[in-house]
Amino acid sequence: MMDCSDLMPQVGVMGETELERVAVTPFVHQVGGHTCVLQVTPNVICKPYQENEALFYINLPEGLRGFVPFYRGVINISCDISNSCIKFYGEVPKGLARFIPETYEEEDTLTVIDHGIQDSDCKQGLRDWSDQCVRRQIDRYGYWSEGRSQKFIMLENLVAPYRFPCVMDLKMGTSHRSPDASEAKRRMLEERWMSTTSSSLGFRMCGIQVYKNNSKSYVSHDKYYGRGLDKSGVKNEMLNFFHDGVSLRKDVIASIVTKLRQMLAVLETQCAFKLFSCSLLILYEGDSDVTNDSRDVPMAPSFDTNVPSSSNDVRLIDFANAIGISSCSKEDLASKAGIRFGIQSLVDLLEEII
Repeated sequence: MMDCSDLMPQVGVMGETELERVAVTPFVHQVGGHTCVLQVTPNVICKPYQENEALFYINLPEGLRGFVPFYRGVINISCDISNSCIKFYGEVPKGLARFIPETYEEEDTLTVIDHGIQDSDCKQGLRDWSDQCVRRQIDRYGYWSEGRSQKFIMLENLVAPYRFPCVMDLKMGTSHRSPDASEAKRRMLEERWMSTTSSSLGFRMCGIQVYKNNSKSYVSHDKYYGRGLDKSGVKNEMLNFFHDGVSLRKDVIASIVTKLRQMLAVLETQCAFKLFSCSLLILYEGDSDVTNDSRDVPMAPSFDTNVPSSSNDVRLIDFANAIGISSCSKEDLASKAGIRFGIQSLVDLLEEII
């Protein structure tokens, strides 16, 4: 496998080697996870660097390229806390900097996290999960505690093509494999798996946001809500997610099922990584007045704003627990744990709805 030292050249994908300091904002459409996600440009987000995840993207099997975010390399993020406001800055190639606002506006600080919402009338109901994750990153994990910048990886912003993105974050996998976790954390994670639908369905809900056309606002739930759902509750929440306030979007469900089957076919043939757990994002356009042609396999966008549009999408994210086959133990290789059971369960559940 390629060494992680090869990450930095990918940051210069624009053909630029000189870096420029630019403002970076909290990503308001983050609905799950526990670490913060920041927005670099309208089409690029970033998240804290983890070596396993970086290696996964660098050595990504060809067949999976349409089912994960497009990888853009690494970025150094600094944090400035003053006058009760938290601001972030990143060092990016000058070729990328021209797509980023030159200065912070008041609404881009952490105290007001409405960045990215085009219509102020729809902000009601959109949760501040991004705000919570940023504060957790600082207070609990000690990021930027010594004033130094931190390494993040840059990825495609999957909600960029949508006006009012509906997003569901599902934690996939029947068990958890975390090489760096303490024994106490492993026990806690296994207990969480057994006490939620992760054990019965192979997935659990970790967050949703759905735009309701009748109220012109978002309805959201976080991962704590999802942990309390049984199989019946998950099905009801699926019905809520795919209902846009006017009708049940069976057309979107059917398209999502097709994409999930395509994803399963690829996962059954790839043999480079063992995916013990990861997350799966389901996305669709919430605005009933907007019609876009869906894509069978998503295309990697450019840095500019002219990205291909899609009415719906499914992508795998969060690969800290992706283990290269060459690094797997015999026990790992023999284990039936993974994400395919959960994807098949999801397909079965969605087909019950339509």
